[in-house]
Amino acid sequence: MASEKLFNILEGFNFDNLENPEFQEDSVREELIIPIIRGLGYSADKPNQIIRSRKLIHPFVSIGSKRKNIYIIPDYLFEVNGKAAWILDAKSPNEEIIKSKHVEQAYSYAIHSEVRVSFFALCNGKEFVLYDIQKPEPLLHFPLISIPRFWEPLKSILAPDNVFTVDYNKLAKDLGLHLKRLGFESFHSLIFPDIPIMEITQLDPDQYSISGGLIVNEETYMVTFDFDENVFKQLKGIIPDNAFKMLSIRRNDKRLVARFSDRNFLVTIDCKIGQKLEENEREIFLPMSVNKFIK
Repeated sequence: MASEKLFNILEGFNFDNLENPEFQEDSVREELIIPIIRGLGYSADKPNQIIRSRKLIHPFVSIGSKRKNIYIIPDYLFEVNGKAAWILDAKSPNEEIIKSKHVEQAYSYAIHSEVRVSFFALCNGKEFVLYDIQKPEPLLHFPLISIPRFWEPLKSILAPDNVFTVDYNKLAKDLGLHLKRLGFESFHSLIFPDIPIMEITQLDPDQYSISGGLIVNEETYMVTFDFDENVFKQLKGIIPDNAFKMLSIRRNDKRLVARFSDRNFLVTIDCKIGQKLEENEREIFLPMSVNKFIK
């Protein structure tokens, strides 16, 4: 079973600790958040500086005819070359960080007149969620145990060199459409060696799909590989047995997804360009149709 282990900024941390009632917000900060923000490239020193617990004057509070300064305090404010870049709020493992008052609180920090940043994040040790102040849904939301899978996307937005220039709405070109335009649709066998399998999704009625980024001639493309039940069976021994068994079962109420949190499983794919264009809310793409997997 060929695989490549992903970089894990939290290597060695035992996530069972999160079930200990004494593992609270301070532990989340010390054991989990500090390694993450240092790994992103921030420290106590300029130019990429961590500002801890900066007091911000509450913009809406006054008492009687006299103004009384009431402060709100984000856990972490990050500055790049003296300019506020994003904020992060830590919570204990038993606190919700999706659709809760904590999201509203972190948003209020991000839009504060003394801050004004585009991104705010929350982490409770179990999950990490990143928001853009202009978007209702998270940009990223993942179990922290899966951070190896999400580390590169996280860096692509929050690393000091990216945080002011990132365009996360820009999509990579679709490889299927690219190859079709180059005239490869008449080829019945195209070989792609060592394709990393990050996750496998069940599709209706008896299909499966793998997708991810692929570099061709120094340019990154998105590619989707679709395949049927018979081809799926060839993945036995290529992916972990528990994932293979789970995906072999079809449920009536939902389609299953197997995600591999800390490594990619490598496989050579024999395929051809598919016939049907697919569409989602962000793009139109042309999946590749898998003939077989080659071990």
